[in-house]
Amino acid sequence: MLIALILVFILVIFLILKIKKRTPKQVPEEMVEVSFSNENGQYVATGNTGEFIIKKDNRFEFLVKDGVIIACKDNSRYQEFIYYKEASR
Repeated sequence: MLIALILVFILVIFLILKIKKRTPKQVPEEMVEVSFSNENGQYVATGNTGEFIIKKDNRFEFLVKDGVIIACKDNSRYQEFIYYKEASR
């Protein structure tokens, strides 16, 4: 009887340690490719759900990461993105 209780106790400890080691599963990022046009111009978004680029009329590009625009680029003037600085509140 005592041996059975010790084995159950060891099993419970093992299960608790195994559950603690689990990490949340990462959601796979899906590819994004969307086009939209209106009276203001043509918009194209390409990338994945975590990070993508919105292009406006093949001139302006906006880099979006985790749902926030973090950088922009004017293709007629710059080759690289200009990153926004975090605004102080």
